[in-house]
Amino acid sequence: MSLDQCLQDIADAGTTLNYNILVGLSDLAPAELGHFAKSWSKIDVDRRRHVIDCMVVTAEENADLDFCSVIKVCLRDPDDQVRQRAIEGLWEVEDRSLILSLVEVLKRDGSGEVRAAAAMALGKFAILAQDGKVLAKDGDEVKESLLQVLENENEWLGVRRRALESAAPFDMAQIHKYIQWAYDSDDVDLKCSSLYAMGKTGNSTWLPVLYRELQSSLPPMRYEAATACGEIDEEEAAPNLVSLIQDDDIQVQLAAIGALGKIGGSLSKKALRHCLKMGDQVLEDAAKEALEAIQATEDPLSFRFDF
Repeated sequence: MSLDQCLQDIADAGTTLNYNILVGLSDLAPAELGHFAKSWSKIDVDRRRHVIDCMVVTAEENADLDFCSVIKVCLRDPDDQVRQRAIEGLWEVEDRSLILSLVEVLKRDGSGEVRAAAAMALGKFAILAQDGKVLAKDGDEVKESLLQVLENENEWLGVRRRALESAAPFDMAQIHKYIQWAYDSDDVDLKCSSLYAMGKTGNSTWLPVLYRELQSSLPPMRYEAATACGEIDEEEAAPNLVSLIQDDDIQVQLAAIGALGKIGGSLSKKALRHCLKMGDQVLEDAAKEALEAIQATEDPLSFRFDF
């Protein structure tokens, strides 16, 4: 299908979008991208929202399709919902060229929800920076932009907490200060973000706080604390997680199982094997996956998983 026909079809609200139409937007050349941008701006907003939703879903289901270029164009869309969905659609992209685009959105976009999405998306680049997989100057750009948001008391709290989560892998004193600030707040969402950030630092000094929150009366706090223990990955945390396998909240149970799978060790394996006998298919499946993760870590060349 030609690009012109493809653009005609996506502009027509009466046309059902499918793979054969959307494939025409994959891997566009620079000249074609300009043509797309001009046509895109003339499409009705509800149709643009539907198209980008379909592109994101189709790309997730078909690894051979590459909509990155056209989705980047959508970062400049006048509609907040389209811009936010565009950021979500670029979640797996690790190209350094995306960093400046996301930083620009974080600094200047008029929608708090879109800025929060940009802050979240920068989190993967913080991890890449700590792993030495992006240029040092790119890592510094990510770190400084997130810190600026954290330091801005006039910024919407939803953006600041996402910036905290994303900046946490840098594990520096300034980040620790804001983790403590978030933890000491009365806002449950912000407190949950602080626990998430504790895990992302990978710093075991936060474990005593996390152990305490494993006993929280609030399921979201127990969930985040369990997940964070898995991120820090210290075997000493395992005894504190085992009891959560019996938690009355399924998400907390799954978080504890996932954390034990990351931590490994004899106690974790024993607890996960017990899950296989609980008669709950969801927990059994999660436990099998966690045990496979442990065995793959202990014996990377093993292809058999005997529980």
